[in-house]
Amino acid sequence: MIFWWVTALLLLAAIAVWAITFWNRRAMRRSPVLVANSQYMDRIPSFVRAQRTARVVRVLQVGIAVFAVIAASLLSGRIASERIETPEFSSRDIVLCLDVSGSMYEYDTEILSTFAEMVDGFEGERVALSIFNSTSRTVFPLTNDYDLIKRELEAGSEAIDFDEFGYRLGTQDYSDDKVRQYVDFVDGTRGIADEASIVPDGLASCAQVFDQAEQDRSRSIIFATDNEVNGEPIFTLDEATERVASRDIDLYTFYPGAYECGPQCFEELETATEDQDGELYESSDPEAIPSIINQIQKTQAEVLGATPTVVRTDHPSLGFILTFLSLVGILILGWRAR
Repeated sequence: MIFWWVTALLLLAAIAVWAITFWNRRAMRRSPVLVANSQYMDRIPSFVRAQRTARVVRVLQVGIAVFAVIAASLLSGRIASERIETPEFSSRDIVLCLDVSGSMYEYDTEILSTFAEMVDGFEGERVALSIFNSTSRTVFPLTNDYDLIKRELEAGSEAIDFDEFGYRLGTQDYSDDKVRQYVDFVDGTRGIADEASIVPDGLASCAQVFDQAEQDRSRSIIFATDNEVNGEPIFTLDEATERVASRDIDLYTFYPGAYECGPQCFEELETATEDQDGELYESSDPEAIPSIINQIQKTQAEVLGATPTVVRTDHPSLGFILTFLSLVGILILGWRAR
């Protein structure tokens, strides 16, 4: 109880009021009002019952009034519990870096959907989503607003579920709303004409999403691509992975398989990833993503301490309910005794 002295004052005031009322009632009894020829009324059954009922009602009124005063006094004293907490915040940052070229749409859909389902299990991690084709776009920056993250991932999963090759060839038909949804999502990733899937530049751009460079944090990139480059990148893949490693960012590469490229696409991606102590997951099953997340969460993340604080939790429900019921009881008995 926080304001115990308020409860004590209210109880003392109630006792004082009761004492004054009791004294006045005694004074009134010393000078009773005499009514002639009223003795016969004690023999009337209905009068006797009425007197008995009145006495019971008065006793109940007094009892409920006392109960109401006690309940209201306790409620006024603010019933609460206290505990001391030293908050800790996870310092893991995860950037989901997706190749959104036409050959990746099926995998991107499943990756975003799977990742959205896993958001509920995060505890303090910050997440960002960056997508690229010939140029890059950050869908949302690093944040621990999990409602926003889940909403954006689910919207992205639905938007990217679009067979662009089939749509261009006329083998796939989509509504105008679906086309608009897809175009809006990939907007900003086609800044260079006649080029697509510029993988090294996309990875280098994802490394720029991390902020708070001065803090010791666990940083990871989940990099999903088929490594089928169609254009002239600024960076080589080796340069991009070196850039990632130089910023102490762990690289987890998801390779679903090539659409047209031969074994050299996989070998180049594998070498560039593992040369920087990254891990490559070769799988066409997006359910490999939980394995990547589990691996990230096993890494030793720095814990940021905070100033100890007193957390106070109020528990007014019981006192409020008892006070309310007491008042209802008083009103009902008052109506009965009128």
